[in-house]
Amino acid sequence: MTVTTSFFQQPRLREAVTLQANSESCLLRYRDEEYEIDLAPETRDDSVRLLQLLLHGGKSMDELSSELPSLSHEVGRVCRDLDRFGLLTETVYKPLEAKRGAQFYRELQRFIERVRRKYTTRSFYQGLVDGTLGRQQLIGYALEYYHIVRMCPGLLAPALAYHESRTTLRILQDFFVSELNHDRLIERSLAAVGVQRKDLDRLVPLPMTFTICSSLGVYARQHPLSFKAALFLFEEVSDEFHSAYKKRCIEVGLPEAFYKPILDHASINDDGDHEQISEALFAEIPCISDEEQKAVLRHIGILVESIVLMDGQIVDYYGKPGSVIPRVWD
Repeated sequence: MTVTTSFFQQPRLREAVTLQANSESCLLRYRDEEYEIDLAPETRDDSVRLLQLLLHGGKSMDELSSELPSLSHEVGRVCRDLDRFGLLTETVYKPLEAKRGAQFYRELQRFIERVRRKYTTRSFYQGLVDGTLGRQQLIGYALEYYHIVRMCPGLLAPALAYHESRTTLRILQDFFVSELNHDRLIERSLAAVGVQRKDLDRLVPLPMTFTICSSLGVYARQHPLSFKAALFLFEEVSDEFHSAYKKRCIEVGLPEAFYKPILDHASINDDGDHEQISEALFAEIPCISDEEQKAVLRHIGILVESIVLMDGQIVDYYGKPGSVIPRVWD
């Protein structure tokens, strides 16, 4: 079971969910939505039993797996899919497990470190250290980085519409203003390696780059707590990474005009204390429920995994001879 599916101690279908089973499928209704689940004949009875157990709740993931051996390897996947549609919750809400924002943020930091340890080293950084990344992969990193920087203000904007404390709103407003026009720095980098300005509006991100940007935009609009937690991931400064990036750029003959604006952008984040943005925002939150904590951990766990996958896609795509660079829409 991965970090993105093990958030429930005793999963249960939400109170308003109803279950109706027939010979070939189960129909779940929640508010105005219906979800039909097809049942395989060989596991039909156990599948219905699993949904019935989830309807009543009170059993751990391990207990569900033990009670339904034919589905022991599917329980985690089923719960993950049900949770994706907002159908799952914890059996017992425990008010005493609610936490102040500052306390939860400290726990979130430890959680992120545990998730990262799963991957040992990100593939792009490892390639920098090993000296295996080529010129096109270094340029590819800048191209994908450009998508995130360019879209950032638009992704942040919906978060400004929420009714927040005066301090929180001021932090978000100042952060929004500080992120404006940073894409111009990366444009200078790309111009130094021949990426024409006319192509910038037609750039197409890699799938995981698009996924990461979309996630941040969705959280800004629909889940402010996850949005505030996610900002840290995009603003943390790594001197080791940028030193290795500069060293590798020099080794493959990329000009200073290419890598310097990227390093300048990193120093802007450092000088502006952007790395502390999430900490400052969580310090303004008086109380976070247990269920909301789990939602944030789930979203941030998936986002960390997505960043790792994006690294791998950059290495793979831009490392293939003949790959179209830059990727533009025609």
